[in-house]
Amino acid sequence: MKKIILTILFAIFMLSAIVVPSLSQEWTVGVTVGDWFTYEGTLVLWQADEGVPFPPNEYALILEEYNQSDWFTYTVMDIVGSNVTFDVLTHWSNGTETASTLVDDMMSSFTMMVIGSNLEPGTQLREEFDWEPIIDFPMIWPPRSLNETTMVEYESGTREMNVLDWVHPGTFAYTRQIYHWDKEYGIQAYYQVESSATDFVSGGDYTYIAKFQLVDSSINALVIPEYPIGTVMLLVFIAITVTIDLYCRKTTKQ
Repeated sequence: MKKIILTILFAIFMLSAIVVPSLSQEWTVGVTVGDWFTYEGTLVLWQADEGVPFPPNEYALILEEYNQSDWFTYTVMDIVGSNVTFDVLTHWSNGTETASTLVDDMMSSFTMMVIGSNLEPGTQLREEFDWEPIIDFPMIWPPRSLNETTMVEYESGTREMNVLDWVHPGTFAYTRQIYHWDKEYGIQAYYQVESSATDFVSGGDYTYIAKFQLVDSSINALVIPEYPIGTVMLLVFIAITVTIDLYCRKTTKQ
């Protein structure tokens, strides 16, 4: 039963957008038609017991995408209200390329590629969401708001970055997501996901960390020589691994 619930949940979560109540406030779109942004996805950590498949579930398909690709270019093709339409070109490690379309509602989508420009810390990005009507299982995600604004060194100089760092209140797994958006343009510059859970088919445990970061852009001001995560994130990864291990031990005992 747990496996079925997780499968449905992760499949829904992979949708690029979902119909949820919109926030009442008015946001300004910072990007314009023709802007393009190139990202690299990286599987930073994968640890799993023998028998655990890769990727371990539907949501974790992004791990496979990151692991088998060189880069992704998102080009803004249309903007209607809060909806920003991207043409997405994926260049795979085997030399092939595929194209797709992403319609990202900056006030309701799961992908959160773009949010409003010049938002301040404390601004609510997403309202509370109740999963039970969809998956027939009680699970409520609380409202998500910007945690802080941090300074990042770009080639053009120091710029402000809005940050969302949150842990899913899930029942069967530990999952944390970290988002960074350029404050002026509202475009995603960095995304990190880390998770630890049990595969309900094999019974084995797994842990992963993956990141998705902006490496080039038509907006010169957004070109970052090397995203300022580096050594700091290495220490964070170590701390995360220890935390996840303790979480798994505690869950197993329970």
